[in-house]
Amino acid sequence: MRFNEKQILVVILLLAAFLRFWGLGSAEFYHDEGFTAFRSIGYLDYIQNDDQTTPIQWFKDAPSLPWWTKLSFHDHPPLFFLIQNIFFKIFGNSLFAARLPSALAGVFSIYLVYLISSSIFGTSDVLKTRTPDVQELRSQYSGHRESRNRTSDFHIAGLLAAFLLSVNLIHIWISRSSLFESVQIFFILLNIYYFFRVVELRRFRPAERDGIRATATEVSLPGFRLFQLSSWPISVWMFGFTLGLAFLTKYTSVFLVPVYIVYLFVVSRKLLVVSQWCAALGLALLLFSPVLIYNFYLYKTVGHFDLQFAYLFRQETPEWRASLGKIQDPFSEIISNLTLMYSIPFLLAALAGIGYAVYEIYNSYRANRTYGIYLIFWLLNFIFITLMLVKVGSAFRFIVLYAAPAVMLIAYLFDYFYSKLRTSDVPNIKNLNSRTSDVQPLAIILKILLTVFLAYELFFAIDIFRTFPDFGIAALDHYFDVELGQKRSLAIPASSNPHLDRLLKMNAQRIPASEKPTIIIYDENIALSPRLWVFTRRTYYSGFPSFTVTQFKNFLKNGTGQFSGYDIYFAKASRKTYLNPVFHSDAAEDLELFLNQELRLNPAKTIYGYDNLLMFTVYKFKL
Repeated sequence: MRFNEKQILVVILLLAAFLRFWGLGSAEFYHDEGFTAFRSIGYLDYIQNDDQTTPIQWFKDAPSLPWWTKLSFHDHPPLFFLIQNIFFKIFGNSLFAARLPSALAGVFSIYLVYLISSSIFGTSDVLKTRTPDVQELRSQYSGHRESRNRTSDFHIAGLLAAFLLSVNLIHIWISRSSLFESVQIFFILLNIYYFFRVVELRRFRPAERDGIRATATEVSLPGFRLFQLSSWPISVWMFGFTLGLAFLTKYTSVFLVPVYIVYLFVVSRKLLVVSQWCAALGLALLLFSPVLIYNFYLYKTVGHFDLQFAYLFRQETPEWRASLGKIQDPFSEIISNLTLMYSIPFLLAALAGIGYAVYEIYNSYRANRTYGIYLIFWLLNFIFITLMLVKVGSAFRFIVLYAAPAVMLIAYLFDYFYSKLRTSDVPNIKNLNSRTSDVQPLAIILKILLTVFLAYELFFAIDIFRTFPDFGIAALDHYFDVELGQKRSLAIPASSNPHLDRLLKMNAQRIPASEKPTIIIYDENIALSPRLWVFTRRTYYSGFPSFTVTQFKNFLKNGTGQFSGYDIYFAKASRKTYLNPVFHSDAAEDLELFLNQELRLNPAKTIYGYDNLLMFTVYKFKL
């Protein structure tokens, strides 16, 4: 049974969707998910941390927050928060809704990899890499039309690149997390796609080559029909638009700019200095302008830019005694991090792909061919991503940027060998009927090696479901979902900050009240990110007051009568769960000892995680 290319692509996308959506809402909570998801629910720039305060705390005594504080966030651009905010409004406040944008972006990114590799590279006349006459004769004989497609039956490179990204461990992980990078990679790939469409239009439009600006001209490319708008093709505007979206998602998308500039300079200086690029960049800056305005007023107010730019320009930031995310995984750890998140065979194949690219570029330069210019593009991605990581570090969420250029070069390395084998059965023009006896065994060996490699990558990816550590946080979150239900506490949360207090009251009034006042007490040893999602989220958006054990003890100094009749939940963390790495308090252990010895209280819920270790103990009691 033979499958056509579209059917194979659909199977790849279905596999990618399964790996990204299976158990999405129940998968264990990881790393910074709480920092993004909590703030996205109400588009609220607040992380409940006195060491990293935000404008809503700086302007505590002002009657209202300055208008510009809504344009961006103190540590990231705003787009991902806006996207998550929309998903929360549609699907409710859950881990599934928090991760859904990333999962969708992950699947669409795989389709974009296929489009870039096949629709752009596979169909371009630039791919004429050998002597045209010989290639034409070979294509007539074997059906291998290398002048148009390097493989006649399928876009092998496109399908292979899509499959490799679909089973890539680090891309699966980032697609299943409430983090910026999956959406960022989607916009990066979409921007790269439109970049090459602009380049192809400029390279092959007859009107442009003749120095005439075509107007209202329809331009057709494989699988698409583009129409010019105001004498410029819509791809120009889409390039600028998607570049702006990439910047608005995460600042690390900036590596694209030097990649494009150097690439255009190498390919053709005429392509570098044109009004279309200026217009596209102007549109990108227009989209990015809210961040620029935010930073202008931030500097005017406190004397420095937002956290990322302040770190870049080494500015003094007294408001941020701790810069979360800037103290983890320095660049010196990149090798160990790469070997953790990419398989060894994948890394070796990527290195071989880089070597092949250098080899092909060198040969193209010597023979005055143009095929190598596309390989230059992906090498430039590796170079400028690495230069950027020297500054920002080698955290897992950063090294995922290597995934797309790596799968591209691996796919083209295989496509090169596969094409060589398919065309080597015609040794010369004079004897088209002769075949070499060793071609078929070599082709079989190549297919076996590829099959083993792809199977290993799939196994390596699936292993994430088996070995990813379970800290019990998602289970604790689910427990409170079931236990607290859809109604809020009869006791409404309050805050000494008037801006936050108004938000608490407004959100609480939207939810029907239960019959009992309820509060949640939690162990302050729990790391800040899960605390924001499990406890602070319920305070600000579900109407359940929550306090640390130390705060609760301070309240009790004024007597226990203030909590008379309250249902009190106490979540005690074990030493094995996701804890604050630089802080420890014995307050929760003392409270647990009191509940066990004085009140003879048994746990209402015990939550176990990896290796069947105790992660959380939840008590329910009244005073």
